[in-house]
Amino acid sequence: MFESGAVNDAGVIQGNDNDADPTKYEPHYDRITSADQVQIYEPILGDPNNVPTTGLLTATQYLKDNRLLPRGFDKATADPGVGVYGAARQDADFTGNGDTVHYAVPVPVNGGPFRVSVELLYQPIGYRWAHNLEKYDAPEPKRFLNYFNAMSSSSWVVVAKASAP
Repeated sequence: MFESGAVNDAGVIQGNDNDADPTKYEPHYDRITSADQVQIYEPILGDPNNVPTTGLLTATQYLKDNRLLPRGFDKATADPGVGVYGAARQDADFTGNGDTVHYAVPVPVNGGPFRVSVELLYQPIGYRWAHNLEKYDAPEPKRFLNYFNAMSSSSWVVVAKASAP
């Protein structure tokens, strides 16, 4: 009926703008209304032109940082070095107690009953981070990319899940 954020065998998160295009990134969402909107808790670094980068030496800022916060963390008073960046900063229910994402998706008339299942996935190295190494003609990035590609279908794990009838 509806799915947001499935991971394919290449390690690509379906709907993640950054996996599809290295110059874009998936924003933080408080409300998801379509399958191409995916809540991804991550830092996105930006270069001096506000373009996403995975190059640590070219990064000058955070364009987005909505990593899940430690319990009790106050984003309003946090030091900028460990702050929240992007739309998550204005999301009232993105706090040190967790985050609530609201889903509003179309359902067929007279549909149901529906079962809702959610999973929180963890991907230690994302598709974009790995594949941005393709431009380097050196043995180490090539070897790393070969490792990633060989393991990409299992590049993530389920860390939490829940369902309701």
